[in-house]
Amino acid sequence: MPRRVRAVTFDYWDTLVDDRGLHHERVALRRGAMAELLREYECILTHEQLEELYGRAGREAMRWWAEDQRGYTTDERIRWMLAQVEVQPPSDCRHVAATVRAVDDALVHHPAPLLPGARELVAELAARVRLGVISDTGFASGEAQDRLLEHHGIREHFAVTTYSMDVGFPKPRPEIFRTALDALGVDPSEVIHIGDIERTDVRGALGMGMRAVRLDVFRDGGESEAEFVANSYEELAAYLFSAIGHG
Repeated sequence: MPRRVRAVTFDYWDTLVDDRGLHHERVALRRGAMAELLREYECILTHEQLEELYGRAGREAMRWWAEDQRGYTTDERIRWMLAQVEVQPPSDCRHVAATVRAVDDALVHHPAPLLPGARELVAELAARVRLGVISDTGFASGEAQDRLLEHHGIREHFAVTTYSMDVGFPKPRPEIFRTALDALGVDPSEVIHIGDIERTDVRGALGMGMRAVRLDVFRDGGESEAEFVANSYEELAAYLFSAIGHG
């Protein structure tokens, strides 16, 4: 019989927050910040050249995440782009720091919405169990993701927010799950993790001895090792409250 559920952890992108919209607006702000940074070093690129450089950086960051399984910082991704055009700023460069802030600000200036039902479920769960976020960060920092949760009025419900950028490792590596579990002060078997990606969320959680639920709001992820696959927050809420009530 499963142990009592004492905590629930959530993935972030496409689990709590819908990342499908406003992406182009955020990219435009970030490319503009990169162009300004390059001008500070007298490196002028055409729109096409900047677009190509930005795209290559995105693909490289995807490789760091998927193949190298390491959490990278905003600063690292910016400096990778600078290195491609032979710009080597000092470690304490104020222009790079300003660009890091601009990348973060773009997430808040064009906020991705919460998934329908997320706000209500998080508030109800927080009254019954401890909650955490276990998220792989993209270009923006974990601090920026926390700011987005504050914008939506739900940050206060999470006892812990754990981000790959801060830990140095993404899911499914055990380090990021262990960091969250230690901060929550619970045994892995007492936690249900919810996420939308089989490889990172489901297998990563199960590998730590946690329980796993997959949330397929935007796509059919196929067969799953998760104990339950929800297609909406309504289905997710029904399952979780049943599990918490009988766990």
